[in-house]
Amino acid sequence: MIRLLCALGALLVLLVLGESALHEHQRAVRRTAGALRLLAPELASAVDQIEVHAAGRRWHYVRRGNTWYFPAYHRAFVLNRRVDHLLQSLLATPATFVSTEPGDLARYGLGPGSVRIHLLDQQGRPLLEVRQGRGAPGVRSGESYVQRVGSDSIFHLHAHPVHALDTAPPAPMLDRRVLPQALQRKGLRRIAFAGDPSYPVQSLSRQLKAMTAPGPMMPTYEWIASSATGAEPCLSANVEAYADFLKRLTWSALHDPSRTDAFAQVHYLYLEDEEGTIDTLAIGAADDRGHYLRLHTTGHIFSITPERAALLFPTRSALLDTLSQPSPYRQAEP
Repeated sequence: MIRLLCALGALLVLLVLGESALHEHQRAVRRTAGALRLLAPELASAVDQIEVHAAGRRWHYVRRGNTWYFPAYHRAFVLNRRVDHLLQSLLATPATFVSTEPGDLARYGLGPGSVRIHLLDQQGRPLLEVRQGRGAPGVRSGESYVQRVGSDSIFHLHAHPVHALDTAPPAPMLDRRVLPQALQRKGLRRIAFAGDPSYPVQSLSRQLKAMTAPGPMMPTYEWIASSATGAEPCLSANVEAYADFLKRLTWSALHDPSRTDAFAQVHYLYLEDEEGTIDTLAIGAADDRGHYLRLHTTGHIFSITPERAALLFPTRSALLDTLSQPSPYRQAEP
């Protein structure tokens, strides 16, 4: 009898110890599952190529130096801030484990039609590939669900990479400015015009105004229009609006850079920024696709709308008379 009681006592101890160990294991599993982690141990600087697959289409981006391009569309520039958002979301933002159950995929917006994002190095070696699920908790939320391709695990990512992908054709993330942001130009200080004998203005120059006491001692500037007949001051607000329009000017389409037929007769804009860097913009012919421009700095050929092309050479009134509000420049290029 004593032996039986001892055996039962030992068994009870083992059961208690086993239950305690099981509970501790379950707590450890929950701690591990709830721990924040990165999707991949990679730095954004290691990524030289990005592939995005969505709606049966594929977009491939490449980095050269510090600049991203979309080679499939006449080597269009890509907005670095959108790429930075994408890479920071996937590589530098923590995620929390959610599930490994295949039945949960649809619940989290994951499936065959999911957006896939593939990060590769310069040699094309894969660094990370994910399926992108729905936003968490909603479509427009700043967080989302993702799944690494080749893994069952579903994660709650505390970022939403798809927010970097705009829907404007022909591809997401393109920089549609004629003067791409990757050039990092400062504000304009001089704009010169050439190639059109009928256009009276030769240049617009921003000059330091003489300071006279007892007025404010801070430096102020004025814009001067030069022509064959002399020079006269313009309304600074008008020229600033025009210069801002040139910096924000966007193209409607890119074209084959070897095309020359649209530039048999050319007018020119020479855009000089505060550091003395000059960009030459050639204005060519127009057809039903728009007015053609060539940026000599990059070799790109663009077409822009007739409404925007009409503002490239400002009239005397646009320089000297008060502009309507919103200005024609803001109306043409919001």
